[in-house]
Amino acid sequence: MAFASRKLTWGLAVAAAALGFVAAQPPSAVKPSPAIVEPAQLPDPIKQADPLGAMLSDAKTAYAKLRDYTCVFTRQERMKDVLGSEQVAEMKVRVKPFSIAVRFAKPDAVAGMEELYVSGTRTGKMKYRPAGAKGVNGFQLVSLDDPKVLADNRHPINEIGIGATLDLLSSIATREKTLGNGLEVFNSDFQFAGKIATRYEIFAKRAHAHRYAYRVLVYVDKETKLPVRFEAYDAPKPGTTTGELLEAYSYTDVKFNVGLGESAFE
Repeated sequence: MAFASRKLTWGLAVAAAALGFVAAQPPSAVKPSPAIVEPAQLPDPIKQADPLGAMLSDAKTAYAKLRDYTCVFTRQERMKDVLGSEQVAEMKVRVKPFSIAVRFAKPDAVAGMEELYVSGTRTGKMKYRPAGAKGVNGFQLVSLDDPKVLADNRHPINEIGIGATLDLLSSIATREKTLGNGLEVFNSDFQFAGKIATRYEIFAKRAHAHRYAYRVLVYVDKETKLPVRFEAYDAPKPGTTTGELLEAYSYTDVKFNVGLGESAFE
């Protein structure tokens, strides 16, 4: 089913985005400045005992205070054992009812592709507009797991975004705990997108059929307490020390509580 092209609330922003959007740069380790001497702080025993659980608790509390947000969304995924190019998009999200609109700007192969979804609708479906010439007839109403959408994506639209990242991390922690598997978690300070973030490096070393990834990296903004980047890796192959990247998602230039209305998701 096709929908007539709508007047985009993005205006000319997306056309400009195709020229101006910049994919999130890889995080870099923070080098302590010898000129700054911070007073020693006593370690928090709870965070020491369960750093992942403490981070998720803080992040969920922060996320619960949000009404909506906009950001630059960057993703890179491995499909059929081939790592694809980074894709850059403009993303708009309303927390309740969960609503999301994504329009891709880079690379050319996906430029102009749009996905819009509002939870709780009668059909439970999303609006999808393919990139390029296939999108000239406007939007199609398709299922979230429509094969033509998921042929090139690891996740449906309702499984991306900051809230979805928190849900994924929680499910990983819960699953491993239920199976009696310990997670190894290490944290350190990194710089990402011009801000200081805490990087949590999470290892699920025991292989099983439901393991999400061998190694996960999540970067949490120190100020907002929310994740700004997620990476998942498989286990290292024989003769290697680092597993291959399965997927990476970044949320940069985030603006919170901007007052998104219904028109942003139509």
